[in-house]
Amino acid sequence: MAHDRDWTVVAVGTWLYDGKVPRQIELLARPAARASSRWREDDKTGEFVVDARTPVPATADGLVYYVGATSGGEFLSVADAIDWADQQPWGPVQWVFIQKAT
Repeated sequence: MAHDRDWTVVAVGTWLYDGKVPRQIELLARPAARASSRWREDDKTGEFVVDARTPVPATADGLVYYVGATSGGEFLSVADAIDWADQQPWGPVQWVFIQKAT
């Protein structure tokens, strides 16, 4: 899908499987204008496209966040995504944030 190409990894987290085995997960960001909540499947082509009628989520930094390939959904801030991850049975997560090149 075209919308899979615009992810940015903003942090890598470590959680403990069974409380013992370290596992990694990524904190992902994408522009709010391309938020998953705005995509729909085109009835004619079957392709996923941004639905311009769906409002862009309002965020402080213009990004939406996702915790790896989980069922957590879309978060409007880094703090919300981290809070969600920490509340999961496999949480808490220790995060290392990736510095942007300046």
